[in-house]
Amino acid sequence: MSAIAGSCGYIAPEYAYTLRVNEKSDIYSFGVVILELVTGRLPVDPEFGEKDMIKWVCTTLDQKDVDHVLDPKLDSCFKEEMSKVLNIGLICTSPLPINRPSMRRVVNMLHEVGAEHHLKAAQKDDKFTPYYYEDASDQGSVA
Repeated sequence: MSAIAGSCGYIAPEYAYTLRVNEKSDIYSFGVVILELVTGRLPVDPEFGEKDMIKWVCTTLDQKDVDHVLDPKLDSCFKEEMSKVLNIGLICTSPLPINRPSMRRVVNMLHEVGAEHHLKAAQKDDKFTPYYYEDASDQGSVA
């Protein structure tokens, strides 16, 4: 192959020197999509200047707070969950492939965020005990 394959902003950094795609480069691209969803921004934006979205997110988090990164169109009552999903996106876009999780782990982390939200909502409504959890059939169970 004589040209780089992939969309600008989604390509893992190691692809530039290996020209190989593997699960870890797919995880990177998926992490970019997660960051797009949580920030409401495209991976390449003139506002970022010389930075890409990942560097912009990291710099903004260092200099300001998470409110300056999260998409203001998203409901702020989900700020905690959005922050956790943002962190998952950042883990997926780690510069070193070895530090990126497997897709199975990413799915589990996202599922945990959703499960925590459901548990909090259930406890808030006093519908379930703290031992309530959802199983794969989407039916409630008591442990």
